[in-house]
Amino acid sequence: MAHDIIEVDDEVMCIRIRGLLRLADQSTLQSVARDLIERGEKPRLLVIAENFEGWEKGEGWDDVGFLMDYGDAIVKIAIVGDERWKEQVFLFTGKGFRATKIEFFPPSSQEEAERWVRT
Repeated sequence: MAHDIIEVDDEVMCIRIRGLLRLADQSTLQSVARDLIERGEKPRLLVIAENFEGWEKGEGWDDVGFLMDYGDAIVKIAIVGDERWKEQVFLFTGKGFRATKIEFFPPSSQEEAERWVRT
């Protein structure tokens, strides 16, 4: 498993991603976010990418159903990880193409990322 949901607290969902992100991991995370949204919450995500290796190759990544139905209901996404992934993560998350505020932070700024996502 490439992900752990560390906690969900006050609408902040803290997630750790390691290694290669699989489509099944993304589906699980989307399901948790969907449940929060359908309960009327406005989720904020803090994603900690440790030893991230990218995305599993394969079909299904082009499914934008969740993004179209629920993407703008996510208020903020803070991603903490190695700077080499920054541009690809912005493309993957649709930064600039959705209402969600999305920012990237280096590992040394994890506390700043958490403060940002909570405000």
